[in-house]
Amino acid sequence: MFGRRSPSPRPDDSAGLGIGALVRVVGIDRGGEQWADEPIGVIVAAAGAQLGGTQRAWNVAFDEPAYTTDGRGPFERATVLSRQLVPVEPAAAE
Repeated sequence: MFGRRSPSPRPDDSAGLGIGALVRVVGIDRGGEQWADEPIGVIVAAAGAQLGGTQRAWNVAFDEPAYTTDGRGPFERATVLSRQLVPVEPAAAE
């Protein structure tokens, strides 16, 4: 009504991402932080939208201290772009 459109899912949002999801952080060619050894963590909060509102980001708490490929760290938590997050089955994380 009144010209409003129903909300549609954003194309960059991956299924299975949300607070409490177990995720692996993977490298991407463009944008985002480059993490060493693809750390695993749990999404603990939404971090809002990045890049003009087209890219969602999440706060991830890592299961063990994580480092970037350039040696920075250790990080217990970080803000990570959704396109860098891959859902993980709990058994695969061990």
